[in-house]
Amino acid sequence: MSYGVQPPAKKPSSLPKILTIICSVLAVILLLVSATMYVSARSKAQEIEDMRAEIQSADAKTVEIDSEITSTQQQIAEAGAKKDAQEWCDDVTRENAELDKLRSQGNALKSMKQPTREAVQKLCPEKMSFAEAFAKDAKQGMIGPESMQCLIDGNTMTFNATIKIDAPSVLALGDMDVTVEAFAADHPITDSDTSIGSTVVSVSSSGTGPLSVTLPGSGNETDCALKPVRIWPTGL
Repeated sequence: MSYGVQPPAKKPSSLPKILTIICSVLAVILLLVSATMYVSARSKAQEIEDMRAEIQSADAKTVEIDSEITSTQQQIAEAGAKKDAQEWCDDVTRENAELDKLRSQGNALKSMKQPTREAVQKLCPEKMSFAEAFAKDAKQGMIGPESMQCLIDGNTMTFNATIKIDAPSVLALGDMDVTVEAFAADHPITDSDTSIGSTVVSVSSSGTGPLSVTLPGSGNETDCALKPVRIWPTGL
């Protein structure tokens, strides 16, 4: 009987198992890398979105602040215009209506900034209309006496005259009260003389009004004069 000799059995190669393990590890690594990149990408996208939202919020806040600044500046300008307008209105009064001053007050209106003019229009429209009319008509001899007479009776002097206003724009506003100062002296009247009294004459919108006033004197007067010094709308 013969015996055959078999070669020793080959052990299975471990290479496929190693490759499988390597592939598995690589797969896990790739999966982790992918997941990390995905998370990073989402995080970056969210960061960009947050930055965009912050920028939009900042822009909106800037617009809001600009609007508040503009509103505050407007309020300050309006308050300043109202203050200036109130000062002008307070300065234009019956007691303060000297002819030269009225002329300057009317001229002041022309140089006012528009917001101040608008404030004046709201606060004292009648005063504004009067001052503008006076400035428009202002001229030498705009208001004066006509047919004047001075009568001495002992220690009194009676002045009679007609006060005439040559001012169409002013008279268009209605009747006017004109304050007239009377002068009397024993010499020709000059600007240095002091008045012996005054009276208020009502001048109708037709342009004339009668003056008659008796004032104390010395009895030695040889010259007399009448000087209109103030004018004001009768109903104002």
